Amino acid sequence: HAGGNPGTGQGYTANFSTGGTYAFSPNLVADAHFGYVRMYTDVAHTDIGQNKGMDLLGIPGLNGTRAFEGGMPVFLFNTFQSLGITELYMPYTRNDDQYQSVANVNWMKGKHNVRFGTDIYVQAMNHIQPELSGGVNFGARGGFRFGGGPTQLSGGPSGNLYNAWGSFLLGLPDLLGRLHLAVAPYTTRQRSYSFYVRDQWQMTNRLTFSYGTRYEYFPIPTRADRGLERYNPETNMMEIGGVGSVPKDLGVKMEKGLFAPRVGLTFRASPSMVLRAGFGITNDPYSLSRPMRTNHPVLLNLTVPAPNAFSWAGRTADGVPSIADPDLGNGVIPIPSVITAFTIPQDFNRGYIKSWNAAVQKELKWGFVGEAVYVATRQIDQFGYRELNWSPIGGGQPGRQLVQRFGRSAQTLLVTNIGDSKYDALQTRLDRRFANGFQIGVGYTLSKSVGIAGAPNSDNTARIQIPEFYHLNTAISPFDRTHNLQITNLTELPVGPGRRWLSGGGALAAIVGGWQVNNILSFTSGTPFDITASGTSLNAPGSAQRADQVKSDVDILGGIGRGNAYFDPFAFAPVIEARFGTAPWGAMRGPGYANWDLGVFRQLTLPRNMNLQVRFEAFNVLDTAHFNNPGGNVSNLQLNPDGSVRNLNGFSEVTAAFGERQLRIGMRLGW
Repeated sequence: HAGGNPGTGQGYTANFSTGGTYAFSPNLVADAHFGYVRMYTDVAHTDIGQNKGMDLLGIPGLNGTRAFEGGMPVFLFNTFQSLGITELYMPYTRNDDQYQSVANVNWMKGKHNVRFGTDIYVQAMNHIQPELSGGVNFGARGGFRFGGGPTQLSGGPSGNLYNAWGSFLLGLPDLLGRLHLAVAPYTTRQRSYSFYVRDQWQMTNRLTFSYGTRYEYFPIPTRADRGLERYNPETNMMEIGGVGSVPKDLGVKMEKGLFAPRVGLTFRASPSMVLRAGFGITNDPYSLSRPMRTNHPVLLNLTVPAPNAFSWAGRTADGVPSIADPDLGNGVIPIPSVITAFTIPQDFNRGYIKSWNAAVQKELKWGFVGEAVYVATRQIDQFGYRELNWSPIGGGQPGRQLVQRFGRSAQTLLVTNIGDSKYDALQTRLDRRFANGFQIGVGYTLSKSVGIAGAPNSDNTARIQIPEFYHLNTAISPFDRTHNLQITNLTELPVGPGRRWLSGGGALAAIVGGWQVNNILSFTSGTPFDITASGTSLNAPGSAQRADQVKSDVDILGGIGRGNAYFDPFAFAPVIEARFGTAPWGAMRGPGYANWDLGVFRQLTLPRNMNLQVRFEAFNVLDTAHFNNPGGNVSNLQLNPDGSVRNLNGFSEVTAAFGERQLRIGMRLGW
């Protein structure tokens, strides 16, 4: 099962809502709403319940006695495709409830339209899923990671993918471990409260001014029967909320001054032109239930690292150490040094987003409307993880901060603010609304997004964790696309009853009438990607290594496929010294793409108010290649003695594509 394992799944969504509106007077109206939603999913891999690690491979410590611990363990490699069940979050059963209560009052007085109200939201998670929200893990089945260090010469050339494969053949992983779910199902309960007031003031017939504010409070989440858990970095102990002398809220002070003001202006400069501008602050609503849901001792993440960059963590044949269920005791319990832990600050402050925009909209000739908007956002103190157990350059495992204090070698992640991000864009549109059987829209965006390297991703963990080098994480966002052009079109053929031609009907009108053609054309720039290098010489667990950029200008060669470089491979070099490389994160940008989606529809009218729609859809009609970004690990590059390329080994090579042509034919009967 290389690269994944097929599975099966089932699920349902159930919801209930009720609400009403009451008019005290024509100018004073109140409304209220209550809603409930349950989302249930149950997804599993096909070999669930089969202990292939212990029974088939004979490796001790893998799998377990419960069905969700069954399946093939994972073997991770540097560059090579992983083996086993690589979807480490599998399997999962999620039974999640959401409750929402909303009440609003709308009061109109003269030129003012005042609206105020409240929104109370409750989220409940009930999961059976051995998944870690952040950090390195090997899933419920356990596994091993093979790096180049154990087969690399200390002080010699930088390691590459063949060093990693050699470590695998020798059975010498540089990291091993397993997830153990001690509580099944585990639960979280998250509540949020918000209140708002807004006034829409019609200052003149041409000018409208809107202003208001929102207040929000996010208490710390809990479990269904007690509080969450928190690692105390001062005592090296876990504190269990609501057990013994530990308060249910863990003594964490949540910020209470979360006001979010907003203002907006609309000015009708002429009958055909409108100007708009606005500014607002939004509190980051990110729920702590996600990063704190699988903390110790609910989920035990055992990870055994190698003592240094050139050594190994153990032998594959010896397997993974056993994991025992912990006792909650008096609420303050020890944690093994090899078990991952999460924590949050005693004073927790939420980040926020500042947004502003200015727009001009103009009605043009022939039914067209044009708009140009400047949009900007500034995310302040984005949420993510900071590694408390970082190591300095050259420090290795002995240099980790908590190793030195407590002998603690495992990841210890602080859920906190990791940095800022910003986005600026010119967004333009040209639209012609549907008329006379024709509609077209053209949208173009010129934008730039800068944030923290490593975020956003599934973990929101910055690539470099050493505080004095943390500023190196500022980079172009991985989703950034400088240019984005979208063209949409809908055309009804002007043939048949009610149309320009053959409106009187007849056999020919029945055959060629009623057809509709839809088009979507997309043209976008490529996304940034990193040029990395082996981190063996860096020897700083918790931080990633960048390559050296040895040419100021990098030529784009445009090669596609094995043996063909997309960019100049000699523009970068491995780092064999104890320092970070000079190539910034997101140093290169991959291929852009063009795409055409086409839809052809025919609507037929049937007796008894029935209709039949025949649909033909083609995604990527021309089967244009959409290439993934090339490989960026310079340490994989192999050179001949004369300095020429012997083997690119994936570096600078584009070896995958996406979005192949898909054709779909369907029918829809309505009555």
